[in-house]
Amino acid sequence: MTKDFPYDLVTLRDFDTGWGWDAQLRGLIRKKYRQDLEGLSHLNPSSLAQSLRAEVLPEQPYASVQWVIRICPFRPLELYFLYDHDPEFGTDLRVFYARKSLAVPTEDAYVFAWDFLGLLARYGRGTYVPDSADPGSSWVPFEAVEARVGASLKDFALGPRLEVVPLISTAVAAVAMLRLDSGTCVEMPRGWVATWPVLQDLSLRLRVELPDIQVAFDDRGAIKYPPEFLLSFAWLYINALIRQARQVEPSLPRLSRYF
Repeated sequence: MTKDFPYDLVTLRDFDTGWGWDAQLRGLIRKKYRQDLEGLSHLNPSSLAQSLRAEVLPEQPYASVQWVIRICPFRPLELYFLYDHDPEFGTDLRVFYARKSLAVPTEDAYVFAWDFLGLLARYGRGTYVPDSADPGSSWVPFEAVEARVGASLKDFALGPRLEVVPLISTAVAAVAMLRLDSGTCVEMPRGWVATWPVLQDLSLRLRVELPDIQVAFDDRGAIKYPPEFLLSFAWLYINALIRQARQVEPSLPRLSRYF
């Protein structure tokens, strides 16, 4: 990269045991999504970035890069997507992270990259069109989303996490959300509600009003995005909340060495 590109970046290979994850990501880019990514060359990067709640950076690391998009889901995670379109060698998409992102578990960093790569591929092949639509005005429980595919996805992927979440007090949840610097936390009569803006037209809500726990998405995003995307984002953001909550309250149960 040139000296004019003033960002300290790393790849998945720099994360703990990240070489295999990086190889999977490069395989998806070079094989599964290569043709789809070709279509991104015809899209306005600013509109694309807005759809992803991202920003287009003015700096470019080298001449063949058409655009660099930075996505900051929550602190300390920052992803950089470099779209390279060379007349001789074709299209490539490189994924980097801000060095501070190394504090995030490798699998979470990979899944975020996988999710956004899948979204970029859908924009590239025209499944989605960049727009500035906001999230819907009502909430759809995840149970209604997974009913579309006739499978119980939430309990399988989120089960252990949803056993820890009720143990997080309102005060700890509020501090954890402040540490993430993403979304809001509101106190409720029997608990709290955390809400995250995931994409321009997708919001996620975790409502903990004991004894009830509900994971929900805004009605516009719940219809637009496939259940596997919605579940993946829920998994990632709830993971992040639990990690930060354990930093505030170490007595919370550990799910793994990362939680």
